[in-house]
Amino acid sequence: MPNREAKFKIVLLAIPFFAPVLNAQSVTPSSPAMKQQSSNVSRVPDLTGPWAVPGGSPSLDPDDPRGARPEQLPMTPWAIERMKGVRPPFGAHATFEAVNDPVQKYCDPPGVTRLYLYPWNFSLVQGPGVVYILYEFMGFWRPVALGREHPKDPDLTWMGDSIGKYEGDTFVVDTIGFNDKTWIDQVGHPHSDQLHLIERFRRVNPDSLEVSLTFDDPKAYPKPFTVKRTFKRSMAPMEETVCSLTEMQSFDDEVMKTTTTQTPRK
Repeated sequence: MPNREAKFKIVLLAIPFFAPVLNAQSVTPSSPAMKQQSSNVSRVPDLTGPWAVPGGSPSLDPDDPRGARPEQLPMTPWAIERMKGVRPPFGAHATFEAVNDPVQKYCDPPGVTRLYLYPWNFSLVQGPGVVYILYEFMGFWRPVALGREHPKDPDLTWMGDSIGKYEGDTFVVDTIGFNDKTWIDQVGHPHSDQLHLIERFRRVNPDSLEVSLTFDDPKAYPKPFTVKRTFKRSMAPMEETVCSLTEMQSFDDEVMKTTTTQTPRK
């Protein structure tokens, strides 16, 4: 518990570091799923990690990765109104006072794209008929189905409904069916249940994975936008990383309140 508390304190203080490793299973080029995705099985890319998330870039605004100007990302009136009530622990408006970050306050799931901003590992496990994306932070995992379409009326969930396909050296993930309870990043940019997310995973060299994220959410943003991030291969061991309300309360009492409460003068 002390180790987990220390790591979470580091995250909330936005100090970059690299995190642990996941021994993911390797791609089997001769598997049925790989043959189904490409007539040339040798072109199926090996994207297994683990990949370490660097710190220091809390915003997914492609023009403001540091979150210095969170209001500059073009938003609809609906999103602007949602953004007004945000009190995040990161970016230009970072505060430890009355934080309403749903992850920090309630241990809610961070959502797909925000998981790429927590400095813990993630990995892809490429299997027959499905690719699993595993996130060390909070122990989340996503199944990405191969060879099927989205349901016509998907249930709205924290992680959405994901389908995928291989395009040359790139794995393309198409996700819809999100609820609107998460932020897309650490500074509080919102999204609606109309979000259509496209992720493109490409290994640029043996130790680097490029992920391109395209957001298409007409209720929240007037036009689609894309941001790219590069992740390095991690060499650290995997650890348990959970969100505990009791530990959150302890952190609030021992760190946040002592930081935000002024000591009376004698």
